Amino acid sequence: MPGHYRAILTLAKPDAPPSQVLADAWKCVQDETHATGLTRSSASGDMKLCALTHRYADASSRDWRLIVRLATDGSAVAADIQLHATDSPDTDLALAPTAPPPSLIRTLIERFDCNVGPDPLTLNATRITADEADSFVKNELLNENRLLPLLAVTDPRDGNSVIDADKMQQELAGLARVFAYSHSAAWNVARDLPQSLWCYDGAVRLFAPGCSEDDLAQQHPFWLPRHLEGVMRDNRLWQMLRDECLLRTHHQRQSSLISLVEDALNEEEALILADLTDRVLRLQHSQEDVAKLLKYLDKSYIGGDYVRTGLYRAAVTVAKAMKNRADRLELESQIGQSSATPSDSEADTDPEPPPPPLRFSSIHACAEHAAQNLPYLRFLPNALNTAHSPYTRQHDDKANRIYETFETLNECGSRRAQPAGLGKNVELWLKENRVEYSDESEPTKREYRNERIFPDPDKGEDIFMPHHIKLIGNKLRIHLIWDGDENKWLIGHIGRHLRTAQSPN
Repeated sequence: MPGHYRAILTLAKPDAPPSQVLADAWKCVQDETHATGLTRSSASGDMKLCALTHRYADASSRDWRLIVRLATDGSAVAADIQLHATDSPDTDLALAPTAPPPSLIRTLIERFDCNVGPDPLTLNATRITADEADSFVKNELLNENRLLPLLAVTDPRDGNSVIDADKMQQELAGLARVFAYSHSAAWNVARDLPQSLWCYDGAVRLFAPGCSEDDLAQQHPFWLPRHLEGVMRDNRLWQMLRDECLLRTHHQRQSSLISLVEDALNEEEALILADLTDRVLRLQHSQEDVAKLLKYLDKSYIGGDYVRTGLYRAAVTVAKAMKNRADRLELESQIGQSSATPSDSEADTDPEPPPPPLRFSSIHACAEHAAQNLPYLRFLPNALNTAHSPYTRQHDDKANRIYETFETLNECGSRRAQPAGLGKNVELWLKENRVEYSDESEPTKREYRNERIFPDPDKGEDIFMPHHIKLIGNKLRIHLIWDGDENKWLIGHIGRHLRTAQSPN
């Protein structure tokens, strides 16, 4: 995963309530980035979410995008920290950068008690003595609840290791825990493990989460001193270890606190918007209701319900008209030309609410409608076939929500086709518009490439589409690619989540 770093942490401070921990951590984030983010709070509880995206250039003028989200539900605090290179996804992997742990990670580890699941984070390697070997194997190496890879750095029998374990821990902060032990301690550790998992005499081994005595040796990468000399000479050691750690970090098993808080805030916000929408459309609102509704102009959903979304947009249109009329009347009043009620001509100029939203009986129907009416999308035959598959038909009740995704993609395509472009990374633009767009991992591209190749009769060729959009809690996926020659999104698959290296079944 060149150009990518991600860590999901829990944060705590002795005797400090979660609200204070969140406030202190958010100040660290803002001080570190000199950027201002967004905060959302619950009107009825202790839930709070803070988020920002910060762009910067490193010493070599490479551009990076740091994404930080902090959340609390009143009982715990979680942080999701990601670093991405802003290069095009098509960048040659051999030339792609390696994302280092952002300095923010070190700051948080220094100032808070940080954990990844049950694994505590430090900036120094943990030294294991010979007497601690049995406990280390049982409680750390073979701990089935461990989420982070464990990096074992052993000393050679004739002296200290050439690897600085403390420096390595700092370079892998949030991605692995580094343990260092002497040659004698290494033999005590080996005594409790099968020979296939031994590590001693200056070697380094990465023990993946879920390590078991029955594992094959290749499940846990192993480097002898002679292997390390070459990569150290080329200054590639930490990049190599960083990539290996990312492939084995179990983000999917980490706390879902941030997602739970975000979903709860969305639901609460949706209820507020639904109530405001209902009052405005029934003309039972106050000026304060209009003002509140207009605060949500960046929202285009209410509870994920497409019909409710249409009602909300209609209410926003009415609210805008009412606010404009109120502003006009106030101005006319100030210059002595106002009337108590607007004239008939003014009423005639008010914009009409938009027509009711489209309703689709199936995902296949909404895909066909999108193919005919959204000019920046082109559906390959396989996409329409999979949209009509038995598995996809199980989710036909979500067709209206999926059509919203097609509309967002069409808007994205319309902007990309213009000379000015999106003005930002496509993944970020789609995320800001509530569409989750991402690429497959390198192991998935290697092992399941054929499943992501779709024939295009118009071009007379097969197209590889590793980029995808997650739908309905990742139960369905859209595989697609941007065609710069056509200025269109080509869509090759709408349906079941295809196999991946982490989910081969």
